[in-house]
Amino acid sequence: MKKNNAVIFKGGKSGIIVLLDEEASFEDISVVLRDKVRSASGFFSGSSTSLAFKGKELNEDEIVSLLKIIDEETDLSLTFVEDLTGPVVANISPEKTTAPKPATDTYFHKHSLRNGQTIIQNGSVVVLGDVNHGAEVVATGNVLIFGALRGMVHAGSGGDEDAFICAMDFQPTQIMRIASEKVQFPGEGWSDSTIDPGFAFIKDGSIHVKFIADNLEDK
Repeated sequence: MKKNNAVIFKGGKSGIIVLLDEEASFEDISVVLRDKVRSASGFFSGSSTSLAFKGKELNEDEIVSLLKIIDEETDLSLTFVEDLTGPVVANISPEKTTAPKPATDTYFHKHSLRNGQTIIQNGSVVVLGDVNHGAEVVATGNVLIFGALRGMVHAGSGGDEDAFICAMDFQPTQIMRIASEKVQFPGEGWSDSTIDPGFAFIKDGSIHVKFIADNLEDK
C-alpha cells in the first residue's frame, strides 16, 4: 500500500528538495510523486529552479524516471538536479523525445570523479581531472577529460553519432558508449603506464579509438 508521505517537497535556499521515504518502494515513490506534482502543477507552472533528491538511494535510471514524471506533469524548468541520496553528481535536463538534440550546454567539473560518482548532462561535459574506475559520465554531447579516463563514459547518449570522447590519458577499463554503439574494454592493465592522449568516435557504425602518438608517428 502506497504512503502519501513517500514523497515530500521542501523549499531550500537554492531550490526544491524532494524527500524520499527510505522504506517506500520505488514504485510507490513514482506513483506518489506523479499524484503530487499533478495536483500542484499550477504551483510549478512557468517556474525555473534547481532540484535535489534526498532520502532513499537512487540509481541513474531511477533518477531519470522521476525526472520524466516531473517533466510530463509540470512546466517546471530544471536548471540543475542533484542526487543527495548517494555519492552522485548530476546535471540533468530530461527530454520527452528520444530524438537527438543539439548539445548547447557544457558542464565543467573541476575535480576528479571517484568510484560511485556520476555526471549526467544534457550537453557536453569537461572534467578537469580523472574519471576513475567505477565513476560514470553520461552526456548527450561530447566528453572531454583533462586527466585519466578509467571509468565508464557515454557520449551522444541522446543518439548523436557525431559525439566523441577525448582524454589526456586514455585508459578506459569499463564499457564505453557513443550514441547506441558500445565497446567493452578488458579491465585494468590494458594500456601501459605512460600518459597516452586519445579519442574515440563512431566510424562506419562502430567505435574507433585513436591515440595522438599514433597520429604523430604517421607524419
